[in-house]
Amino acid sequence: MGQRPCGEPVRVRTAGALALPGDEVALITAELVYRPGDPLAANLLLTGPEGAEVGWTFAWDLLERGLAGPAGQGDLRVRPSDGPIPCVEISLTTSFSACIRLSAADVGAFVTAVRARAPHDTVGIARDLDQELAVIMANS
Repeated sequence: MGQRPCGEPVRVRTAGALALPGDEVALITAELVYRPGDPLAANLLLTGPEGAEVGWTFAWDLLERGLAGPAGQGDLRVRPSDGPIPCVEISLTTSFSACIRLSAADVGAFVTAVRARAPHDTVGIARDLDQELAVIMANS
């Protein structure tokens, strides 16, 4: 494989509101992380009130699309959320369901930073795929 970008990750920390059963809400710490070595992905890391951590990995452009309108299908959906403070609602469905609201300004800052970085970080992907395909073809 070719050499991967080695820049620093993009990290945006924010607070989130986690919807709980019975119309209750828990405030949580959230962090959006982009790593140059995985230029198509973003990580959403959540830390609950008692320090419990959970995370999800998904395509970062899902956040970009979710700022403008409903996006995603299956286990992860993102959409703008109306209210006194503009938010992005992220609905997660795995072995349990969760709905988290994050500041649209913070999500937008993350997307802007990643949008500036990702084109540089993805340069080697096509080359790497071509090299891997050449190895597969040589061995068949």
